[in-house]
Amino acid sequence: MTLRPPVFQLLLPALLLAACGQQGVSTTQPALSTPVQASLPGVYQISFQNVGSPNFSASVPSALQTQGLVATPEAFIFDHVSSSTFVVKATGIRHVQATFQVTNNTGLTLNSLKFVPVVPTNKSSVFSGVTYFDGSDASSKAGSLTTVQGQNFDLTTRQATVDGSASPYLTGLDVSGVDTSGRGVSSIKNYGWQAAATLAPGAAATVTFAVDLPADVANPRNDPFNFSLNVTSVQQGTTLTSAVQQYNRATKSYGNYSQFPTSSGASLPAYYDLKNVDRTGASVASVLCSFDGAVISNISTASFPNRYRVSVTSLGNHTVQAYAGTSCPATAGTPLLSQTVVGVAPPKVSLAGGSDHSLALNTDGTVRGWGYNFDGELGDGTYTSSSTPVTASGLSGVVGLAGGDAHTLALKADGTVNSWGANGSGQLGNSTVAYYSNTPITVTGLTGVVSIASGRDHSLALKSDGTVRSWGYNAQGQLGNGTTASSSTPVTVSNLTDVVSLAGGGAHSLALRADGTVRSWGYNGSGQLGNGTTTQSTTPVTVSGLTDVVGLASGSSHSLALKSDGTVRSWGDNTYGQLGNGTSNSSNTPVPVTGLTGVVGIASGSNHSLALKSDGAARSWGSNTYGQLGDGTINDSSTPMTVPGLTDAVGLAGGGNHSLALKSDGTVRTWGRNSYGQLGDGTTTDSSTPVNTLISGVAQPTP
Repeated sequence: MTLRPPVFQLLLPALLLAACGQQGVSTTQPALSTPVQASLPGVYQISFQNVGSPNFSASVPSALQTQGLVATPEAFIFDHVSSSTFVVKATGIRHVQATFQVTNNTGLTLNSLKFVPVVPTNKSSVFSGVTYFDGSDASSKAGSLTTVQGQNFDLTTRQATVDGSASPYLTGLDVSGVDTSGRGVSSIKNYGWQAAATLAPGAAATVTFAVDLPADVANPRNDPFNFSLNVTSVQQGTTLTSAVQQYNRATKSYGNYSQFPTSSGASLPAYYDLKNVDRTGASVASVLCSFDGAVISNISTASFPNRYRVSVTSLGNHTVQAYAGTSCPATAGTPLLSQTVVGVAPPKVSLAGGSDHSLALNTDGTVRGWGYNFDGELGDGTYTSSSTPVTASGLSGVVGLAGGDAHTLALKADGTVNSWGANGSGQLGNSTVAYYSNTPITVTGLTGVVSIASGRDHSLALKSDGTVRSWGYNAQGQLGNGTTASSSTPVTVSNLTDVVSLAGGGAHSLALRADGTVRSWGYNGSGQLGNGTTTQSTTPVTVSGLTDVVGLASGSSHSLALKSDGTVRSWGDNTYGQLGNGTSNSSNTPVPVTGLTGVVGIASGSNHSLALKSDGAARSWGSNTYGQLGDGTINDSSTPMTVPGLTDAVGLAGGGNHSLALKSDGTVRTWGRNSYGQLGDGTTTDSSTPVNTLISGVAQPTP
């Protein structure tokens, strides 16, 4: 969250734009041509001509050159995509919009490119050249024109609706740092259209400019027929961006890593890149500081010339601030940019699946389990399987869950870990190799934990200092400590720091670092380590070509990574299509999952994969022998399928051959194999579509 909106820097030469086309309800008027208004230096004129007539037209003259700018033929290349206009009779408003594909021809990488309205010198409005259909002056109507986000016309309600695919319309921008000297501009507005978060040289983005104006349905001759909207291009001058982005469930979007899981006086770290540029794109010296307890260290490299490691030591709000120069001031002053970072309790993970059992975290901090229980993995003091949820004995204050083949892990709010179930390889971590425990026991010597994960017969814990502990079976090196000796107590994963997330596979492990890259270790027979080989490793190796990752999941022999752009990468075994790339060919490097965007969460079963979309829907792919894809069939799929009838999901989990979804009302849906009651619906009947688990009051995940 930004305390002070970021500074924006003026860019690029002038250009004359125009928009055309119509759709929806319109009023035909006499078609007249109007001379295109001359562009002012440094100003783009978006000229709407013959508005409301069949001859609603467009033209895009060449860019004009202005002083003090980069020497390029044109700063942007604009290609017309579409334009439209309609009238909402109930409100008396005409909506006009034009969409262009804008190609960056500046030679610079632009940060948070926007177009904002400006008032030209000797003018009083951002709109100019306002005329009636006969060419007579209509400048008195300029004040009634309003810039807005693009809209659609709903034929059913006859009302305007926001076009979610149009350029976001932003308000409250800080334009105090925009240099308008020599641009023919008297003032610049603090609102406008977002074009792109970043736009590399030669890259293109789609921009929709939209305006509402009055419509006199009875006498359209009184309506503005031609007008130009004056805008200029700006970019964010000072930016602070975390390498790993964090999902905000309220806004359903990714943003800077600002919620820092904290325990035992330390938090997981975030890597922040600070960038400050002038109007030519040249870097300006700046430094990241804190005066209220955030711990900041400069970890810059040649590849990341102004990168900082940020952490906190206590719960609550802290502030990081960017200042001009190369060193922090003695006391807090007026920063270029500020951001609040918050020390928070370990995030809640409310749903987990084992091979044939399922787990849920109640809002009261207790744990419910159902399904297979021959090894005591339900933790209720029995070895009796259950097709309805039962409560784990004597356990409270839980914030996270993980399920292995036949064992269970629970993270408590105090940073300790409990375990129960099978223990033939020491996966319970209590210094013994007894075969099982049917009630929770404490993992030995483990504190300050903020996240847990489980493989088939091994366990993982992420400590608040960003290091990782592991225990259990280790024949393939899945503990990552440089040996193949199993351990019944936690050991430290070698050469691994600044981790922010974990996942456990069948016999391999994954870790997401604060720089957005992924490390892997353990068995690699199907390429599940993703490093371009099939050679197992007892210490972490780097997954090839993978950056900007925000989440991980792992199956028996395949791996998944969620990127901040909402797409998913996969690697490893693909026998059942669990990589989701339309083939059954395994891959030892990451490949894109086909046709999948807008993803905010991922999960995996043994040989199937799951993705949660921002709208609460779910996709699934891979093995479907027991209906674990939830699409109503038992046919495998090598591309994502929609799980029908599932809405408002906020979390997913995968079991061996079953799947789970947590809904926003605290109820759970399950589908797939049910031989031991792992669907929790009171039966042992498999289901290829979601069924209601007999549970409510399940905690919502955080952050």
